[in-house]
Formats: sequence, structure tokens, C-alpha cells
Amino acid sequence: MKLLASFLLAIAASGLAHAQETKPNIVVFLVDDMGWSDLGCYGSELKTPNLDALAKNGLRFTQFYNGARCCPTRASLLTGLYAHQAGVGHMTEERRDEQGKVRPGYSGRLNDTSVTIPEVLGTAGYFTAMTGKWHVGQNHGVRPELRGFQRTLTAAAGGFYFPDSPGTRIFYNGTDVGTNSAPLPKEWYASDLWPEFGLKFIDEAITEKKPFFLYNAFNAPHFPLQAPDEDIARWRGKFKAGWDKLREARYRKQIENGLIDPKWPLSARPEDVPAWDSLSAEDQDRYDHLMAIYAAVLERMDKGVGTLVEGLRQRGQLDNTLILFLSDNGGNAEAGVRGRSNGDKLGDAKSDVFIGKTWATLNNTPFVRYKHYTDEGGISTPLIAHWPAVIKDQRRGAIEKQPGHLIDILATAVDIAGAEYPAEFKGKAITPKEGVSLLPAFKGEKLARTKPIFWEHEGNRAVREGDLKLVALENQAWRLYDLAADRSEQKDLAAERPEVVKDLAAKWDAWAARSNVLPLGSWRAPEPDGPKGSKERNFTLKTGDYLEGDKAPDLRNRPITITADFDAPKGDGVIAAQGGTAHGFSLSIHHGKLVFFLRSRGDVVSVELPGPFNGPVQAKAVLASNGKITLSAAGNEASGTREKLFASNPIDGLSIGEDHGPAVGPYKKAARFDGTIRSVNITLGKKKKKQAP
Repeated sequence: MKLLASFLLAIAASGLAHAQETKPNIVVFLVDDMGWSDLGCYGSELKTPNLDALAKNGLRFTQFYNGARCCPTRASLLTGLYAHQAGVGHMTEERRDEQGKVRPGYSGRLNDTSVTIPEVLGTAGYFTAMTGKWHVGQNHGVRPELRGFQRTLTAAAGGFYFPDSPGTRIFYNGTDVGTNSAPLPKEWYASDLWPEFGLKFIDEAITEKKPFFLYNAFNAPHFPLQAPDEDIARWRGKFKAGWDKLREARYRKQIENGLIDPKWPLSARPEDVPAWDSLSAEDQDRYDHLMAIYAAVLERMDKGVGTLVEGLRQRGQLDNTLILFLSDNGGNAEAGVRGRSNGDKLGDAKSDVFIGKTWATLNNTPFVRYKHYTDEGGISTPLIAHWPAVIKDQRRGAIEKQPGHLIDILATAVDIAGAEYPAEFKGKAITPKEGVSLLPAFKGEKLARTKPIFWEHEGNRAVREGDLKLVALENQAWRLYDLAADRSEQKDLAAERPEVVKDLAAKWDAWAARSNVLPLGSWRAPEPDGPKGSKERNFTLKTGDYLEGDKAPDLRNRPITITADFDAPKGDGVIAAQGGTAHGFSLSIHHGKLVFFLRSRGDVVSVELPGPFNGPVQAKAVLASNGKITLSAAGNEASGTREKLFASNPIDGLSIGEDHGPAVGPYKKAARFDGTIRSVNITLGKKKKKQAP
């Protein structure tokens, strides 16, 4: 009997040792263009039951950060470095210096002085797989299967949802399989496809008896927003309360659920975003339709998460799998206030839908600004962590308030996998990792962070140390906030605490210098040699007038005033337009409204006055030196703001009564003005000196 007991004890001990040696699986879900408050468990009215369930049985991080934009976030997540260190400080376009050398921080692809999560975990015996959007340099030959992934079903850069969406192109283990060639089904929806193939790859890992790392990068809810008809129909009419009331509701729910501090105020609705109650019934219905499509896209993504989680459960893998879920940037205000609604049937595979700045303000409740910016609305992401084997008992459903950043994900994976981060890989010296492991937070312990967290994107920059955050827009002064008291960034403390500004600014400068960020502005393509514009500052024009190149107004760094005297047209029409799809302005009647529209790289702003307009009209549109925009007519006025004046002249000239070149305005195809334009006067203010970064 003693011999049998000893034998059984030996077997039990052996089994326990084996269990302790079993390495955890890791699944990372990344979504695209989703705001901090868009999940039900982060305060939203949207339905995300699968993610809510993960949060209920795991952790919600409330102060986790991304890189403000798609490509930099992906580069940082994969490498554990700041994006510029990995070579992707902007998007996937390569930028060179004056001598023609590639700028290290802006090469447009992952470099060979970085190492990815699958490359590190592969050396520790992991099966590594990826599904979804890559977007870190496939156009330069940097493909996922060359950066450590053993199995892949991917898109080079996203931008589609259905097989017949424009631009659909899928790669299976590095082979271009088009839209629906084998092994793809003939009919599919992207948010279903990625997790379904993720489970196929997991089955391979199980067969090989290996722990696995799966990176599932949804292209949802990035534009162009597309979803099945029945999904959209469920949401129609549910957003007619409008962004004002829905922001208030999300804010209250966030306070009730302990996600935000009640002393943080809800940020104000931006000046150029109209009050919901000021809109016509027709406009309210249009905006409701746009948001219904967004909700359908998000709901279907949540369903995809549920598919993979249930698959893990059925395979007996869920308890020993760390699941992380996050977004690559804040809500997306691209396409301006009105968003975009192109297509015969909105939401189908051929349509082109953006929700725009109005709903993006809701996405980022209670924070300010959006994707592209380093204010909290641009860089804050939900982070859900689910790992039953480690996150248990009182930690389940807990809220984690310690700040974290994308750079921490690789550090976490290396830590829990028992892997070793290399000093050298494939003969190249590797940049030391920047992040810290999140494992202590899973256990309710303090993170080992000793350094500030840094950001830069398109000249927008920030640094956070403890609760203090220094942040600035491109070419503008630093602002300082105490995030413990004011995470919605409403009270700038820079004037009160200049010594803190100086200290944090010096730390940011040192980081930027060592991290391939400088010189600021390197992300821009060289400006084409556009026309210098006329030296005149006053122009009086009439219908049919067109000024080319050097005869057109010189818009660079100048305030602009446009006064138009006209008889209202029967339909839509362009009053004045200068520029094209890159830079310029237009004044037009569009969808019955008077619209002043300004466009430059990544900065689209419009101000509008509701119609109808009848008979003689005098309209005045102003872009002031401080970026304020006003539009007035028929006794009414609307206003908005731009971050800056025009930095360069548009190549396309100035036309009156039509848009002579590529469409600069909100219209897809410009309508010729069919009323009478008696005069258009354009006055340019004194040229403003460029501000130093």
C-alpha cells in the first residue's frame, strides 16, 4: 500500500509540475477607429455582449493608450517600441531627407532593428498566427509571414468588409487569394472571417501541442462602413435622441460604473458640431442612418469576438488564454462635420460611409479631439484583459486605473511566455524594449513603470508622467493638465506651473531625439512646387471667372474673407472654389444649405447655415488669423475652428459659379450655380509668420 501511495503521489506531482510548465496562450484583438466609450462596458448604448462578458470576468483598464493612428499603433503593439523606433512614425509611405536617405523614423515599414511578438515567442516554442489587417509595410515587402507569423490570413491595409467591396484583396499564408478563392468561402463578412480562420490556426497549434499566439486585427469599425442589411435595420431610428443626449447618457453611465471620476467634466460639444435639436428632420434621419451603420459594424465585430472566445471554451483553452482587446486610435472625425454618405444603398459593399466629426465626438465621450491627435480623445483606448487562470476572485470585473501603453503588450507577452527578449536577432542589434509587463496589474499589484509615456503624431505631441500630461497641437504651445483632477483636459495649468512645463518638455525633447522622431514634420511628403499666387490681396469676380496658378489668391498663412452677393439657385451649386482634393476652399449651396468648406492635408472643416434661401442673398465667409471660421447670411451666423491657416497654395485655381478642378467641397461632383452671382469679393489679410514647433 505504501508503495502504491508513493507511486500515486509521484504521478500527481508530475502532473502538477506539467500544469505549472504549461505556457499560456495569448490572443490579441485589435479594432480600427473605435472610440474609448463605444463598448457597452465603457458606457455605450451600443450592444457588445461578448466583450462585456469578457470585462465582467476580467479587467477593464481605464487609462490605457494607443498611438493615435492606425499604422503607428500596429508597429508599436507588435514590437514593444515607440512607433518611430520601429520605423513607422506615420503611415506606410517612405520619407527621405535632403540627401535622399530614408528617415529612420519614417521608413513606412517595420525595420530590422525591431523584433515582433511572434518572432520572440516563436523562439519560445509558440505557434504564431495572424488574421486581419497588417498595414505596417507590405507595400515595401514587409509581410507578416516574414516577421514571425507561421500562419496568416490577412489584408495588406484593410478598407473592405465584403468579397465585392472595392479594394478587397486577401492573402493566405502569403499567397494572394483575391476575394473568394480557396480556402475562402464564396460569401463572407470580414468580422466573421478573421475569427473563423483564427480558430482553424488554433486547431493546428493544438494538434502540434504548442501554446499559441493569435493576433486578430479587425478592420472594423474603420470606414468605409459596411454591414449586412438586417444588422443595419435593427439600429435604424435608435440614434434620433442625438449626439448631445447620448453623450450625456454615456457620461452618466461612466460615472455610475466607476470608469471616470465625477469631477472630470464632460467636454463641450465642438463649436462646428451643431446642436442636435437645431437639425432638420431630414438631417437627423441621415445622421441616424450613418450611426446605425456604425453600430451594425461594431455589433458584428463583437459577434466575431464571441465566436473565437466560444471556440476557445469548446477546445478547453479558455482558462489558460490571456485575451487582450483594444483599439488603434480614438474615434475618427475624418470627412468633417457632415461625414460621408456616398452610394446608392448606404452600408452595402459599394457604398462609402464615414460617420464624421459629430458622432466621433460621441465615440470619445468625455474626452476632447479624435484620431490623429494626442489629446485624450485621440489616444485613449479601452483595454479588456481576460485570463481566468490568473485574473480570479475579487479581481474579476475589476477596474484597473494604472496607466498603460501599447509598448507594454510585447513586454507582457514575453513575461508570461517565459521568453527572452533578444539583444540581437538575425544578425542585427535590436532596440531594447520600452514597455513594462502588465502581469502585476492582473494580480492587483503595481506596475514597474519608471519612465514617462510619450507620443508624437503629425506634429501633435504629448508626454505623461504620473498624473501630469503635457500636450500640444502641431506648431502650437504646450498645454499642461492634471489628469487626476481633469482627464477631459479642460483646465490648462501651463501658465500656473511653468517649471513643470519646462521639465516635461525637456523629457519629451530627449525622447524625441533618441527615438527617431525628429525633425518634426518629417512625416509630410515634400510639398509640390505649387503656384506662388498673385501678389494682389483684393479680388472682385463674377460668374464664369477663373484665375489660374499665379493669378489666383495666395492663401498661404493668410486670413481670408469672402463676400458673395447672389440670387439663390433652384438647387445646389458652387459659388466659389479654389483648390482640389488636397487643399482649398469652397463656398456653395449643398443639400439646400450654405456651406463654407476648407480642406488641407488631414484637416477638413466645414461650417454651414440651413436653408432654404430665396431671392437676393449676401453671404460672408471668414477664416480669421486665429483659425476661427464664421459664415453669415440672411441674419444667421455659424462658426467653427481650424487648427491652422493654409500652409501651402492649392495647385488648382479659383473658379466662380462652379468648381473647375477636382472637387474641393463636400460634394462628390460639383453642381454649376444656376442662379445669378452679382459679385464675389475675396480679401486676404496680412501674411502671418509661421510658428516654430
